[in-house]
Parts: sequence; structure tokens; C-alpha cells
Amino acid sequence: MSNFEKFLIEFEKYLEKKSWNFDKYQIDNCFLYDIEETVIIYIERKEEFSKEHIICRELLNLKNEKDYNYSHIKIKPFCLKYIKEWVTFYPFKGEITEELKSIDKKQPFLKLLERYEKWKGYRVEIAGFQLENNNEKGYALVKLSSNNSFIELREIGKHLLDAYIDFIIENPSDTIENEQIIKITNGFEFMINKAMAKILNERYINKYSIDSLRKLKEIVDLKGFWTSVYLKNKNEIPYDLFNDLGNGKTENIGIISDIYTDNMKSRIPKIEDFDKEFFYVSVVYADDLYSYNFYNYLSDDDSIKPGDKVFVNRAGDDVVALVTEAKYYPGSEVPFPVSRTKSIIKKIENDEELHKYGYKPEDFAEYDFYDDEDEPEYYQYLYYIVTTLCDKQEIADKISKTLMEKKLVAGSQISKVRSDYWWEGKIESKEEFKLEFRTKLDKINEIVEIIESIHDYQVPAISRTAIVCLTDEMQKWIDESVE
Repeated sequence: MSNFEKFLIEFEKYLEKKSWNFDKYQIDNCFLYDIEETVIIYIERKEEFSKEHIICRELLNLKNEKDYNYSHIKIKPFCLKYIKEWVTFYPFKGEITEELKSIDKKQPFLKLLERYEKWKGYRVEIAGFQLENNNEKGYALVKLSSNNSFIELREIGKHLLDAYIDFIIENPSDTIENEQIIKITNGFEFMINKAMAKILNERYINKYSIDSLRKLKEIVDLKGFWTSVYLKNKNEIPYDLFNDLGNGKTENIGIISDIYTDNMKSRIPKIEDFDKEFFYVSVVYADDLYSYNFYNYLSDDDSIKPGDKVFVNRAGDDVVALVTEAKYYPGSEVPFPVSRTKSIIKKIENDEELHKYGYKPEDFAEYDFYDDEDEPEYYQYLYYIVTTLCDKQEIADKISKTLMEKKLVAGSQISKVRSDYWWEGKIESKEEFKLEFRTKLDKINEIVEIIESIHDYQVPAISRTAIVCLTDEMQKWIDESVE
């Protein structure tokens, strides 16, 4: 028995083990398998370099990995087991191949081309942007790759002007007459229409130097939306969507809304204000004083100095914090995006205010201020466990997946717990999911931001605990896992 015949026997056993219904057809010396009327597999044998080569082609796969009822039929894992027999697997890429046309002629009753025509195509995720100027609306689209994790529209929008600037530099004499792709950058494929190009030119390109524009990260009045389209070729550009937008056909498009709140907009430096200075205050929370976790806040009071005590908002609560640094930064060099930085509530002027919150001046007397260049020996806790709670499995999974895919945490644990807690004057009880993440000190701020952005609690409970005892192997694991 040849390797080819053995492979076919094992292949059919695999299909039966998976309980997949299939029909088998012999075409010349090759075999075709129609699996669940969804996946068409064509297997042939070739002699190459005096060796037997088995080729397994996925001629059709009429489901899409992003569909809710995505077909679980996966042949590639089986083929990989037999790579030692020189098996090659060719996945379906949404194309009508010559093999498909040929088999459709030889076996017309299978209606392969007819099946293909009825297939909607791959569902491709699209982030969209709208920019208005003098009652004219311009649009940009961004195709997201299938491996993109959860990401906010404003994070994608920050790259829009950069992509257009690069297009202008590379194509100084070109003008965008119709819709076209302008740049693939940071994993995003940007497309804009003529109206968007016109608005960007009038508002930015014709007024400012490229060096100045390079400092701009956010377009304050940019609006965004999510949608999806079906494409039979993933490499296609969904230009029809531009026409739908222009004609007001938005039934399949999410609500078009402002990317930035009014509060955020007021904080984003304008291009002409890049040299405007912002007074940033770095603090450590009083209830976590010796963790040396520093957080940035804005302040209009430039009399604040290191050693002062201030009130700040932390996850919805007003708490006491100690100022460790206070200095001005130009708009282009701020330590944290202005639009996402909270403000100091006020400086604590006297000891009585401290006492109201359970603190005394001497509680802060032992705090040792130091420069980053001369870190003391006691600055040793660089690894932490971040913990939060939520009551929905999908929220827990989304938080975990986002943090893992962004490589902000080395590991994630999710467990069910019962929580008893005070809320609005009475004791509440509920079943919750407890999430624990192992990470590094410099990732905690970003982790907290992401948890807060996904969480649906009014006041998410987020805490962190220093890992005091850490083996060399575990430290190496966290260092290698977290970027």
C-alpha cells in the first residue's frame, strides 16, 4: 500500500472521528471530499525529486472565521501530522482557482462555482473616520487584520494624519482623485476618499511644516464608527463602502460619534500651541506610599512642589497623594497624553484637612525623594499582581485577552468567587469573576486604563500587590513575556 493510499485511509478516519459527514469522489487519479457541503478538499499525488508528494487543496471553504457559526472543519492540523510524508496543504484564499474550474466541468452536479457565487465572502472588520469642514464630509477607512485585539478608535485615529503625511512625502505631485489606499502603517491599512484628502490639505498640510505636523497625534473633531464588509478576496479594498457613506446608506454602520469627549478636546494641544507648556504633577498615593508607583496629573496651580500633599481622583474616589515631582512640559513632550490626564483637585493647605482623611504630617516624613539616576536599594519591587473583579464572563474574557495580546501581562488567572460588599448604604452579595495578572511595575498604569475602558462597573475594583519573593525562573518568565 502506497503512502498516498495510507494517507487517504487516515484522512477518512479523521473525518469520521470528528463526526463530519462527507461524500467522496474520484477524479482521474485524485480524490475530492465534500465535507458538510461546506468545505471541498482535493487530494492528489505527485512524484517530485523521486519522492512521493501528497497535495491537499482546500478548493472551497464557505464559512468565515469571523462568522458567529464559523465552521469548525479544519484540515490543516491533520495535514501537519503527516508532514513527514511530504504533505502540503493549500488553504482556500477566496479565489476561483483553475483546479476549481476544471473540477466544476468534470463534476457539474457538485455545482462548485454556483456555491462560490452564493458565498458572501470573508467578513472584514473596518474602522471608519469622518471629518467635516464647511459642510463637506470626508471619510477614511481602516482594514483591521484578523489578529487585531480590542483597540480603541482613537488609538487608530492617531495614525491617520501620519499615514497621509507619508503619502504626501512619497507622492508630492499626486492628488487623490478617487478613493485609494494611502498607507499601511502600524498594522493598519488606511484608505481615504477625495473629500478627506481635501480637508486634510486645507486644514493641515497647506498651513504647517511637516516637522510641526509630525508632533500632532490627535485630530480633535474626528468622528469614528465600526462596521464590517464581506469580501471574496481579503486583499480587496471596500471602495463601495465610500459610496454608501457618501449616499447616506449607513444602515450597516455603527453610530458615528465623537472620538474625544469635550473634556478631552479642551486638553489636546493645537498645532500652533505645541510650545504651550503644561504643568504636570507626579504623585504617589498616600495609601500606597512605598510602592513607588507614580501617576501623572495636570494642575493649574504651579505653586505645587515636591513634598506637598494634594487631593486627586483615583478610579472615582478622591484620595490623598504625595507630590514627588512638579514641572512644566511643552505640548509635544508631555509624559502622558494631555487628553487622557486627570487634573489635581486641589493642594492640601493645612493639617486639619489631612486629619479628615486619617493622615498626619509625620506619615510622610520618612518618604525619601530621589532621582531616577540614583535609585536606592529599597526600590526593589518591580513585579506585581494586578487584581480586579467583574460579574460577566464576556467582560472577564475580553479584559484577559486584551492584556495578554498586548503583552502587558505574563499570565492571567480567572476564578469564580462570591463577593460581599457595602454599596449605597447596604450590604450586597453577588457571584463574580476574579482576575489576577502578573506583570511589571511600568505596565500597571496602562493595564489600569485598559481595564477601566472595558469594565462596565461604575467603580471597578482594581488593586495591585508587590511580588516580594520571586524566583529567578519566574522573573525571567515575566521579563520575556511582557514587552
